[in-house]
Amino acid sequence: MIMVILILVQSFLGRTNEQVLTNGMNNTRQAVIDVGLVGELERDILDLQRNVLIFKETASQSAVTRFERLMITIKDKLEALENSSISTTYDYSDDDVLVRMRNHLVAYKENFHEVVEARHARDQLIHSGSLITAEELDALLLEAQQQSTISSDAVDALRFQITEAENAALRYLLSPELDIVSQFNRSLLPAYDILDENPSATSSVIKTKVENLQDTFFQLTQITQNNLFLVNVVMAGSANEFLFLSRELADRVNAQTNAINRSAQKAALEARMNGEIYSVIAIVLAISFAIFTVRRILGPIRTITSVFNQLAEGKEVNVLPELRRKDEIGKLATAASVFQEKNDQTRRLLNNAQKLNIQQEALNRELADSKQKAEQATASKSIFLANMSHEIRTPLNGIIGLLELAHQQPMSSILKGYLDKASYSSQILVSVINDILDFSKIEAGKLGLEKVNFSMHSILDNLLAVVSLRAQEKNLAVHLEVDPSLPPTLVGDPLRLSQILMNICTNAVKFTQKGAIDIRIKSMANQTGNKVVLRIEVKDSGIGMTPAQINRIFQPFTQADGSTNRKFGGTGLGLTIVKQLTELMAGKLKVTSVPGHGSMFVITLPLGTDATQERILSNIPALPLGSAYFSDKPLLPQDYMSILGLNTVRQPLSSLQKDIGVPPSVLVEINTYAEFRKLLEQLLQVERQGVHVGIIMETQTGQLQEKILKQWSGPILLHPFTPAQYKRFVHEIAGVKFDDATIESSATSAMLDGHILLVEDNNINQVVTGEMLSSLGLTFDIAEDGLQAVTKLTNTPGYDLILMDVQMPIMDGYEATRQIRQKGFNDLPIIGLSANAMKEDKQQAIEHGMTDYLTKPLKRVALAAMLRKFLHLEGQE
Repeated sequence: MIMVILILVQSFLGRTNEQVLTNGMNNTRQAVIDVGLVGELERDILDLQRNVLIFKETASQSAVTRFERLMITIKDKLEALENSSISTTYDYSDDDVLVRMRNHLVAYKENFHEVVEARHARDQLIHSGSLITAEELDALLLEAQQQSTISSDAVDALRFQITEAENAALRYLLSPELDIVSQFNRSLLPAYDILDENPSATSSVIKTKVENLQDTFFQLTQITQNNLFLVNVVMAGSANEFLFLSRELADRVNAQTNAINRSAQKAALEARMNGEIYSVIAIVLAISFAIFTVRRILGPIRTITSVFNQLAEGKEVNVLPELRRKDEIGKLATAASVFQEKNDQTRRLLNNAQKLNIQQEALNRELADSKQKAEQATASKSIFLANMSHEIRTPLNGIIGLLELAHQQPMSSILKGYLDKASYSSQILVSVINDILDFSKIEAGKLGLEKVNFSMHSILDNLLAVVSLRAQEKNLAVHLEVDPSLPPTLVGDPLRLSQILMNICTNAVKFTQKGAIDIRIKSMANQTGNKVVLRIEVKDSGIGMTPAQINRIFQPFTQADGSTNRKFGGTGLGLTIVKQLTELMAGKLKVTSVPGHGSMFVITLPLGTDATQERILSNIPALPLGSAYFSDKPLLPQDYMSILGLNTVRQPLSSLQKDIGVPPSVLVEINTYAEFRKLLEQLLQVERQGVHVGIIMETQTGQLQEKILKQWSGPILLHPFTPAQYKRFVHEIAGVKFDDATIESSATSAMLDGHILLVEDNNINQVVTGEMLSSLGLTFDIAEDGLQAVTKLTNTPGYDLILMDVQMPIMDGYEATRQIRQKGFNDLPIIGLSANAMKEDKQQAIEHGMTDYLTKPLKRVALAAMLRKFLHLEGQE
């Protein structure tokens, strides 16, 4: 601590001395600068005097300019001296020297300005011509001589006296002496006498001229004498006083400079002496500390180190030194004692560790057995979920199939409504089951993705079919906007894309009580055109979420708020599956939301495409020239409007009540059914004139929609609509034939010819599938399980195709297919039937020998399309 204090004191003194020396050097440097400024002031004052004399002699304007510049320079130097860093420490102005110098400078400048103004007044007197009046007086004298008012001798005498006075005035301009002034006055006295002796009107005029000449000369003498006094007496005195003060200031600055130098030398000597004293003290303390360290620290440490070495080698130490000390050496000795005790404990612990290792090996074997059991349990869970799915879907498929068959029968509107609700509830139940199974497969890492060509038209049709139905239950508006540059055919997994769209959109409908659901699908292709990034935006006006709720909604079996399970229902798996599917497809999911103001989900997915194909809204004709457009509120997106090529201005709906003429086409946008009913008669009248009238309306409830379609048979487009529907609508109002390649051919409704073996263990599914086969013109036999199917085919090999359920008792569909193929029926089409809709399920069916695969619940259209691939139409070979 003593060494540290000494070092700190020495550092403080060193810094203090350094600061003193630095200040002395700075003050010395500033003093030199100040001495230089004083010398420059003296030179500048001499320059001022020289310029004043130059102006006095020549009245040069450049001398005035130089004078002003010198005044500014002198003022700056005086301010520099006043603001000098040493002026406050070493006062230059104890007698107000700088203030007096500044006052003299101001007076000098003011006097010079008076000299300049006087010189200007003198020049004006000279230029006015008042001193030269000989010609005017000659004319007056000649007139007086002619009039005989003044004799010729008097005229000559007057002319002589006036000329002599003018010459004296001119000499005064060259040399302003008092003798010349007296001579001027003496020259005019005889003139006055002559004029008084010869009184007349002309004499009075001449006398007035002579008096003016004398007054002008008097003014000239006054100005000249004043200037001489200012320059030679006043200004010269100010300059001399200023020079005197500058010399006095220089003496003071020099004196202060010497004082600064002496102070700096004294400070340097003191700093040197202090440094030597503290160096001697530091050396003495260092030697003392070294002796103390060797005797008190290093020696005992070497002894303790030897003890530790012996203990590290496992040797016994009988005597431990320095145990009585209370400092760090004593703590080291105590540590050596503890080390000795720990050696004994280590030997005991080593024996115990060997025993524990034997026990650990036994525990590891038990852990391996537990891991194997856990894996078996996970596999059992997957098998259980698959079996549970089949067991639940089997009766559910029958329900959905019977509902579809019932829809084909004539019924009342009430009964149809009941069946629609039952079918909708069945689809919800299938969706819940699919979500649970998908989540289970995603958790197990067994969910694969397809990479096939698929149609966006089909994806959007299915999406709107479900979302529109759910939105109509709440009277919500739904809008679908698709980028016109979107390719109609993409490459990827259509099932997963549909699942993402369906979950996001139905979720938006679920949590929205009023307002609208806006769905926007945009695309951005790469440079080669073989890749496209699909951007899906779903915005609702629902309950919204806080940031904390946004973090919870992607957790499985969890919703934004615990209360929403009771208020809105749901399993809490939809958004979890959306997030996981988006990540599996190398996409991104972003959510923004404001509580009470709705949410917005943005999903970006990279997909493949064909660069050569046309876009989804290509080849749409523009409306004919002169078409009319009526709307109070635009219902079409801007991109859709630009496709129409409307050059006309949007007119209000009230304009339809007037005579609009006969335009080739009319586009009308109507928000409500009340507006439609109000304008219906006028629209029908326009249509009867042969005009193509197209109506675009906001989303309507189911019954209102049916009512509108009954009242209006022309082209109509109700939100939400797909690009294909918009395309057909534009063709109709443009009067162009629409050739839609996606329209199903007439062969769809044609009857098929063949005998089918239906292998199905569920009685309901037998009835449903059998009805579908019969409606297609096919005959069939039923086998209850795979063994019956093999037996029937062996006994009666006259079947054109087999519909084989996969999961059945006694013998499943895979084993039955294998045995059928072994018996030589390799060309017989076998179509697998199962509720499992995964890609790997279809692949597994193909690997077991099946020709193709259909997913339950069976749809009549899908079944007919599959059978048409392998059977002949009725009446064809």
